[in-house]
Amino acid sequence: MISVNSTMNPHVGPLGSGPVPSNHLQTLRQALSLLRARVRDNAGCNASFEKLPYKNDFRSFLDNSYVWISYDPRNDGWCGWTRPKTNPMDIVITQFALRMGKWLTAATIIHELAHLNGAPDEESHEAELRVLECGLHSDKGPYDPSAKG
Repeated sequence: MISVNSTMNPHVGPLGSGPVPSNHLQTLRQALSLLRARVRDNAGCNASFEKLPYKNDFRSFLDNSYVWISYDPRNDGWCGWTRPKTNPMDIVITQFALRMGKWLTAATIIHELAHLNGAPDEESHEAELRVLECGLHSDKGPYDPSAKG
């Protein structure tokens, strides 16, 4: 199972990130539970992840305790980030995503894991496409057809 950087389970994540504050842990746990229940064994999602450059399926990331989630306090509409070249097993979730709830947090985890699996950043839609192909979409989100990077 993916690991969470917290005061009870500390991890040195990417520069600019830190432990997930205790007041956001419940939302993060709910998002991870949602991913385990609805996405982990989704054949379309796993096949979609295997199309990315590093060819790992979604399940292999979610089940990997060497993959870490850390926290960024930014609250400006940005949801998360990665630095795959320097921190290939770390994703960072922002305060904004966690405040928006379990659905956006779950979608952000999928998106950021896609970057760890080789989805390009900048002007590419490849990471966000995984949110759609993993089944997290409706008329109200959290999949964002305009999201890039």
